Amino acid sequence: MMQGTTESASESKGARAASSQAYLIFAVLAAGFLASQFFRVSNAVIAPELMRRLAISPEEMGVVTGMFFLAFAAAQLPAGILLDRFGPRRTMSSLFIIAVAGSVVFATAQDVFGLAAGRALIGVGCAAGLMGSLVAIARWFPPGHFAAMSSLLYTLGGAGLLLATTPLAWTAEVIGWRGAFWGMAIVTGFFALLIFLVVRDAPKGHAVELRKLESVGEIWSGLKTVASRQILFICAIQFVNYGTVLAVVGLWAGPYLNDVYGLDALKRGNILLVFNVAMLAGVMAFSIIERWLNSRKWTIAGGAFLSFALLSILATAPKLSLWAAIVLLITFAFVSAYIMLIHAHARALLPDHLVGRGLTLQNLAVFLGVFVIQSTTGYIIGYFVEAGRAAPEIAYRAVFGFLAVITLCAVLIYLFAKDVRTRAHN
Repeated sequence: MMQGTTESASESKGARAASSQAYLIFAVLAAGFLASQFFRVSNAVIAPELMRRLAISPEEMGVVTGMFFLAFAAAQLPAGILLDRFGPRRTMSSLFIIAVAGSVVFATAQDVFGLAAGRALIGVGCAAGLMGSLVAIARWFPPGHFAAMSSLLYTLGGAGLLLATTPLAWTAEVIGWRGAFWGMAIVTGFFALLIFLVVRDAPKGHAVELRKLESVGEIWSGLKTVASRQILFICAIQFVNYGTVLAVVGLWAGPYLNDVYGLDALKRGNILLVFNVAMLAGVMAFSIIERWLNSRKWTIAGGAFLSFALLSILATAPKLSLWAAIVLLITFAFVSAYIMLIHAHARALLPDHLVGRGLTLQNLAVFLGVFVIQSTTGYIIGYFVEAGRAAPEIAYRAVFGFLAVITLCAVLIYLFAKDVRTRAHN
């Protein structure tokens, strides 16, 4: 009897220790994800200054910003293979060193090519920031906690989105945008070291520790397995959702407020801060709404249809007042924040040993979409711009209209995906 009590106490203590370690690892991953989030949207605040100081056209600005996402997308499947083969700890810490180099290249760039090269290196370096964290969450937490923990990760890591608004605008005014990126190089290097020292790939005794390394043929077979029809339906909404959000909040909202309403960098930064707070609030709200509706698919579809409606208003309503535009954009940022539910939808359909590849396939769709959408919107803006003049309101309305149409097309394809009943899954 005494032996049984001792064993029970020992097991309970071990479970508490494992739980504590899981949450410590989660905290470090959230800190690392912060850097990735900062880099994703940092151009929104500094884009007007970059365009003026380095004589960059709107088309070139769209490409420079999109290079992060193109490189990020190109690195997704290799990152997924590395995550499944070597685990989040070594993969993420190694890639973050490349992000450090990219931040230095960006900080020292003298032309559009240097900026693009820096953004590309940063994109590769951040390629496993979110997906590596999600792989770790899938291994360290019960399956029913995945959606909530991934939403919390996005919200906490979203501090990086906030740092890329008013704090970046203020820092750029004090020490310049180059100094800001030198600082981020140092911070990102610290996070790389922290991930290597603290993160562990899985709890002791986890099945991933017992499996043999895959052959090249098994790796290829796994890639074919994750590219199922159901996953591809989900990829359709992945391709459009985040790219649309970042085209607005992460790129053109700043120039829109500058060109149409004449707001300076600090005021733009303050408004972009509110946009990003709304988006982070939306991420947590959607994780609650899906449990209430008991449907992951229709929660996502509802957000997509509301996004379509708001973008349609921005596209068709001429001469909106500043406050009307701000309210519409804040609401758009909130109702479009269902990206983590899309990842959770895909995760629910993936076998455990293919989580890394399956989620990075999703992220490949996400960031190919970001690059295509941001580059396309740059050309749309450029079509309306006369040399040496600010973009007119009609240019931004054309962008909002384009984003509305592709959002509608994506959600109609996504509706063919199989639903996940969240209460049963939890």
